[in-house]
Amino acid sequence: MKSSRRKKIIFSAVIVCLLLLFVPIIFSSISDAQAEKKEGYEDQVKIYGEDVITITENDSFHPKQYYKAVGDDYQPVQLNYTNVNTRKPGRYSLILTAKNKKDYDKRTALIIVEKDKPHNVAKAEKKTQPSQPPASTTPKVVPAEPAQNSTIQESTPSAEAQQAPIENTQETVPQQQQTASPQEAQPTAPANTQPAVEPPAPQQPVLQPNQISFHGQSIPYQNAGQGSGQGVINGGSIAATWGGNPIQSGTDNQNTHFIGHNPGIFSPVLALGGGDAITVTDSAGNATTYIVNGLVQVDDSGRDIASGIDNWDQITSAGGGERITLQTCIGDSVNLIVYAQA
Repeated sequence: MKSSRRKKIIFSAVIVCLLLLFVPIIFSSISDAQAEKKEGYEDQVKIYGEDVITITENDSFHPKQYYKAVGDDYQPVQLNYTNVNTRKPGRYSLILTAKNKKDYDKRTALIIVEKDKPHNVAKAEKKTQPSQPPASTTPKVVPAEPAQNSTIQESTPSAEAQQAPIENTQETVPQQQQTASPQEAQPTAPANTQPAVEPPAPQQPVLQPNQISFHGQSIPYQNAGQGSGQGVINGGSIAATWGGNPIQSGTDNQNTHFIGHNPGIFSPVLALGGGDAITVTDSAGNATTYIVNGLVQVDDSGRDIASGIDNWDQITSAGGGERITLQTCIGDSVNLIVYAQA
């Protein structure tokens, strides 16, 4: 009996030792696996955008205009974000999250809202004041009434002319001489027709560098890229490059993606249709003409509103030959995309 008890005690002691030896190893392997999974998840989903964004209190702000989330295959991923009140000046933390199946990414960005300077409004008022003086030129047209009085004065001498017909005959003689002088001026008229044959002068503005021209309108743009394109269009009445090749060139056989605000500098884009010609000049003034071959409405992730087809690569990639892509918003989350090929 004593020997059997000893065996049981020894057996239980061995089991306890084995558990104490292998349990830490098992837990460490599980934690390492979880850490590897977390690292893998963080590498597979990425949120792209700037760390700090500065806007004014009057600027419209939507996180999807500044940030994009993609998976490991560079396909758009649903982007979630916290609400930020950009109508009041201050500094705000914008928390962005994206999840694709088990992959997860989280990012915090700083949004700086500056107060709109009142002197800008004052400048605008000063600019409008000089535009009013042309209205003051309209009174110059009012002297036409005294001109009527002058005709009355001229008509009154005609009454006196009845009393002195001899003086009238003397006045008619210089009138004939005056009519003869215009006949001499007639040969000079053809000389005036020569300067009128110089219409190419107004075509020069179309060939200015960094211009997008169509339907008789020219829109300036700036080579910017994804890093600063959104900030450029928010800063003034100008378009900017974003996706594709950020430096527009008509000879690189690549796509350049232009963005602009609507309402704003890119509002004329809404009037483009299939077959329309778009002329783009690079920074050296070299012009390239593109023909519109496609229009589509997409959401902020680049998916077709009607069919759900993903157009992100077609919009932002540099491939596809010598072409351009124009983008402007037509709603809170709807964008118009215009494709044009050289």
